[in-house]
Amino acid sequence: MNNIIKTCLLVCLVWISNAQSIFAELTVNNTTEIIKRLKEQAIEPNKIYFQYDFNNFINKDDSYPQKNLFSSLTALESKPDMHSLAIQNISEITLNENYQYSDVLERDRNIIEILYPTDLFQLLDDGVYFYIFNEHNQLIKKDTFAEVFELPCYVRVEKKNGMVVSIQKRPLRSITHYTYDYWANNNIKRAILEMYDNHHQVIYFDEVFFDEAGRRVKGAEKNINTGNTVIYSYIRQDGIERIEEYFDAKGIKTNHVTYYEKSHLPENKRLNEKGEIIEITQQRPADIFDFQKDLDESVPYNTLIMDIEKSDGTLTRALFKRVFESDMTIWDLEAINRAKFLGIKPKQVYYHKLPFPAFLDERYKNFPHQMPLTLIEAENQTPQTEYSELIKVEISDNYQYKKIIKEKWQQSPISLPVEQFKSLENGLSFFVMDESGKLSELSSVEQAVELPRYIRIEKVMGKIVSILQKTYIQRLITEFEYNGNEQIGSKLFTFNRDVMPDLIIETTYEKGNYVPLSQIIKNGEHTTIRTFMRHKDDDMFGIIEKFSNQGVKTNHIEISQNGAVKNQYLGADGKVLNITDSFDDENNQGSYDDLLFYSDDFEMVRLSSF
Repeated sequence: MNNIIKTCLLVCLVWISNAQSIFAELTVNNTTEIIKRLKEQAIEPNKIYFQYDFNNFINKDDSYPQKNLFSSLTALESKPDMHSLAIQNISEITLNENYQYSDVLERDRNIIEILYPTDLFQLLDDGVYFYIFNEHNQLIKKDTFAEVFELPCYVRVEKKNGMVVSIQKRPLRSITHYTYDYWANNNIKRAILEMYDNHHQVIYFDEVFFDEAGRRVKGAEKNINTGNTVIYSYIRQDGIERIEEYFDAKGIKTNHVTYYEKSHLPENKRLNEKGEIIEITQQRPADIFDFQKDLDESVPYNTLIMDIEKSDGTLTRALFKRVFESDMTIWDLEAINRAKFLGIKPKQVYYHKLPFPAFLDERYKNFPHQMPLTLIEAENQTPQTEYSELIKVEISDNYQYKKIIKEKWQQSPISLPVEQFKSLENGLSFFVMDESGKLSELSSVEQAVELPRYIRIEKVMGKIVSILQKTYIQRLITEFEYNGNEQIGSKLFTFNRDVMPDLIIETTYEKGNYVPLSQIIKNGEHTTIRTFMRHKDDDMFGIIEKFSNQGVKTNHIEISQNGAVKNQYLGADGKVLNITDSFDDENNQGSYDDLLFYSDDFEMVRLSSF
């Protein structure tokens, strides 16, 4: 048996050795092919080229450019992938004598669609044009992309078929400079990363050293603006992977952090000014530099109004969620200016485009960002779907939604003799059918949407192309209360044909916090059936209480900050009958059990139930 084991081990070792040799051979061959290709393209060491989407690296195999290099910026600005990602990433590349990266200057830009008057561009031919603002905030046209490539921001205008289809601002989000040194075996010896501001001043510095085998040995990071520093060393012995030491601007050590080879959790020793340990946690210290924060936009580019509807959703979601971490005054002003640009006014009542933008993911606060519609335009938005929505809004004095009325309609094609519609004009007509099947034409769409059911007929070029019966299902009305521009309360009223019981949800908020402070759900008889109250202490997140439709409390549920649940079942006398660690109550289910509800997402629960 021992001989069999030894033979198996020997075979495994030979296989591993052969596999490593094959992999090394493939790597060498791949490197050789890359260098051969670069030489065939007349790429030379120590000359500047350009590349899309550079990625920093620590592996020798990635130190050779596998993406195309370009000798000039001509046509690099319009890569289609950049528009889908809403990021432009173009780097200046220099290779060493061995055709490895030696110097890289990377510029990342946000691609932001903006609302801007098109009159200035009417005489332009079809194509792409570049502009900058001069000292008098006037747009000045530039002839080539190369003239704006290094600037903090520029404006891009595109025309197709005589129409302006896109106006964008492209501000720099980051400028990063990489330099690399190598050992004789072509492994990385040292890598330096510097981040610049718009004035090309260093704001962050990171230096890493490697041994000849390509393993990281030590390094240091520094936030130039704050003076905070991190120095780290890789130990790789006695179970310790690396040690990090944090220093403030005065050079005083604030943290000694140890990372272990067999644990994802560090040992973080917080120190006072004397170097004494004041706390030991398993949380790593916060980064000394905010890598998510984009470079500041200069005037007047920072006053240009984002076209939220046309800008990429990945970008808008990231921006909306980050603005709540900073001063919202600028964002509020932009949102108000956006509404004004679209012709929206306080106290205005109008119909809304579909789909209604979701809070934070697709819209900023309760500010509108879409053109108002007339009723006939709104009713005609989704004639081919099984269900349609009709949304009516009222604008508050602060340019946010004061009231939102959402109606859900079911749409069903029906067959009717078309001869009776020969006299109809092209366009949309509306009818009502009585119990005997007799049709009566309605005078307007306004009259139709007031009915529980109506028939919608569309005629195009003298031919009936669609006959739909539309049936009212439910209505949701949300009313908002503000203190200045901050939402402090809302009431949601639900009215249904026969889907679910009517409800009222009353919500309160703290200024600047969009997690509800409290929620009360009442049934159609205005009896409280659910409540939520958020706590502010370290251990408790909030308390949910459930009541029967008669107002008798049935559950008291405590939710900790880490998500643990303590669900107390109560008798009619209020005494605790049972305690579980589950929020769900199989004996008392309701589609409104999933408190708490954020802003406008309750309608999703209602419609999914339907």
